Amino acid sequence: MSAIVSSVPRWDIFCKVVDNFGDIGVCWRLARQLAEEHGLHIRLWVDDLALAERFAGAGHAHVALQHWTDHADFTQAAAVVIETFGCGLPEAYQQQMIQQQSTWVNVDYLSAENWVEGFHAQASPQANGLVRYFFYPGFTAATGGLLREASLPGLQAQARWQELGLAPAPGKLTLSLFCYAHAPLAALIGSLQVSSQPVRLLVPQTIIPMLAQVLDRPDLQIGDHFQRQQCEFLVIPFLSQTDYDRLLYLCDFNFVRGEDSWIRALWAGKPMIWLPYQQTEDTHLVKLNAFMDHYLAQAETSFSHSIRHAMLAWAQGDWQASHWESLLAVLPQFVQYAQAFRLRQSQQADLATKLVIFIEKCSPHRV
Repeated sequence: MSAIVSSVPRWDIFCKVVDNFGDIGVCWRLARQLAEEHGLHIRLWVDDLALAERFAGAGHAHVALQHWTDHADFTQAAAVVIETFGCGLPEAYQQQMIQQQSTWVNVDYLSAENWVEGFHAQASPQANGLVRYFFYPGFTAATGGLLREASLPGLQAQARWQELGLAPAPGKLTLSLFCYAHAPLAALIGSLQVSSQPVRLLVPQTIIPMLAQVLDRPDLQIGDHFQRQQCEFLVIPFLSQTDYDRLLYLCDFNFVRGEDSWIRALWAGKPMIWLPYQQTEDTHLVKLNAFMDHYLAQAETSFSHSIRHAMLAWAQGDWQASHWESLLAVLPQFVQYAQAFRLRQSQQADLATKLVIFIEKCSPHRV
């Protein structure tokens, strides 16, 4: 048995939690897919072990969570080392990589900006003799692609509200909400309360403090269920990644943020509004516009106008009731467009597959 285990390729992935859920969400999905679909054994090094364990749930037989601390044991480097989002690698670990002749790849943040294609797959020789390769996720064939598991369509096809402990809401649009603190939440809630179409808003546990302040309900907690004019509120618990995928697919409309939930909303093929992580000098708005250029490239002008204005208003804090009503007016078209975009995007190879192929090409050229 030991001979079999030792023959299985082992990769190490390093992750620093910056965006609470986005970083570890992407890393855990990547680790799990590499193990399940590519037969790899993964050590996932993360600085916030408690949060990682929360995401991992029951875990995976071939993914081992490791606590990344200053005193961690870095005496054995993997043959392939994945740095994520430019988090850096410990100096002690890099010394072991030199002896191991490890392949080092930095999987960076997702962006639809044009420069990504030019920087993807580029090599950066380091002073210590290692070579650091840059692997950029993206929306075109000339980038690293998007995370997408082979099992996702089957999961979506079998998704039922009952699996989430929820019931359908006939006659209402069901919305999911996941946003940052800078989102104009009060304005959104106001627009939903006077919506021309009744809505049900599913609010995750992490958004409770924000919603409690907006609604002046300091005692708000998981399981609370109440009605305010045209909007029914339901506070739901933290969901596993699998259940969150089910939720996005079952909802009629999704408000998402950051990276992980953004990608998953696209694969859900449902109308969505994305809120990028806020950055200085409005860099996040550049990323948002680049995404909309790609996402809406095949959209009819008036429809594209409605989506662009709503997404920008949400990101810039200028949300008004008219933005929600404009989305409702084009909702049937949005439903069809989101499904068509998912189909077109899924014709490309997924990120994990592209990464494995890239590593195979890089490995013979170790320094």
